[in-house]
Amino acid sequence: MMKKVFKLFVVMSLLVASTSVFAQNTGKPEYPHYGFWSNWSIGGALTLNNQAVMGPIAFTPELWRVSTNMGIDVFAQQKLNHAFDWRLRFAYGTLGKVREDAAGVQMDKHRTLTLDILFSLNNAIKGYDPDRRFNLYIFAGGGLGLSWNPDESIVDYGKFGITLDGGLGMSYRFGEPHHLFFEYGYDINGDAPHPSTFFSSALHHTNRIFRLGYYYCFGVTAADQAIAAQKAMLTQENFGALNSQVNNLETQVAASRNNEKKLENRIAELEDQLAEAMANQGEKANNAASDSLQAVIDQIKADQLNFYAMPFSVQYEVNEWQVTDEEMEKVKAVARVLKDNGDVKIMVVGFADYTGSDQYNMKLSEKRANEVKRLLVKKYGIAEDRIQTDYKGKSVAFGDIQYALNRRVSFYRVIE
Repeated sequence: MMKKVFKLFVVMSLLVASTSVFAQNTGKPEYPHYGFWSNWSIGGALTLNNQAVMGPIAFTPELWRVSTNMGIDVFAQQKLNHAFDWRLRFAYGTLGKVREDAAGVQMDKHRTLTLDILFSLNNAIKGYDPDRRFNLYIFAGGGLGLSWNPDESIVDYGKFGITLDGGLGMSYRFGEPHHLFFEYGYDINGDAPHPSTFFSSALHHTNRIFRLGYYYCFGVTAADQAIAAQKAMLTQENFGALNSQVNNLETQVAASRNNEKKLENRIAELEDQLAEAMANQGEKANNAASDSLQAVIDQIKADQLNFYAMPFSVQYEVNEWQVTDEEMEKVKAVARVLKDNGDVKIMVVGFADYTGSDQYNMKLSEKRANEVKRLLVKKYGIAEDRIQTDYKGKSVAFGDIQYALNRRVSFYRVIE
């Protein structure tokens, strides 16, 4: 028995090493690395335990007794990467009455606490794929086992020692957090002749175990999502295009700051003129200068969408409001500029063409603006108070009333 167990673990170790090397050479996208609190799961299983009890390692066939009973498992599990998970499992292996063999001899009750490593075969061979639902894996580990016979007249009725376990499993993800799984495996229990002794060389019994269970994955924390979004913005394939867009935006921001300074100087000049008029020409001149100043300020506000526009817009097909993969690059570029310029706030404005009623297009342009803001906040980690939204429906049009440019979300710097 021990030779067979040893061979099983050697084969599993070689399989893990060979498939890991293979996975590194497939060219598949790399699994994102998250912090300790991400990708935790909790779950449980019903088990069918088929137990064979024997004496010391030098046993004879006459010492075997076999019995079957139901049990339950509860566990916590964390995904380490696309190939490896680890799991802390408590198994209550004997429910109901005490098991008996065919001869009516009582069997031991059985409890284990084990730490297992799970290795995904198809994920290691095929590489990381976030859309993959089926998982075939092997597992192995060890921990502590406790078994005892409720008949205290039996000598050495309590046994406490080391447990080794291993086997094969498969799981299926239905919906983002929900998983069903089935496992077939063995656990092997070494015991001591008395509960007060922790370890011993005696092999007490083995269990052949069938598990059918469910677990719920809590997914990635918000903090790790923000970090992953920042890293995604700097991937090799989009870095060049994104960097070019960022440079254009930064140039535009610098130009808008210069314009803002000029406008501030102009307002200061008008305020000086107002003060001089008040001192020299009385209330009539004061009213005239005040009106002149207010007209300039109103014009600044009215023209803000023209003077401080960023150099591109997110565009849409007719009746669409979700951002396509191609247009997402523009949202990434805006997020990058906002991260590099912490004092900048923006207005996200939605527009629509003339296909449809005024009410429908106003609602459509609102959904476009709100979705872009949601992406900047949730996907790229921009503070919500730095982003305002507005929507114009089909009230602002360029060229032909159905021109594609009218189906857009544009970005404007907020002047406070």
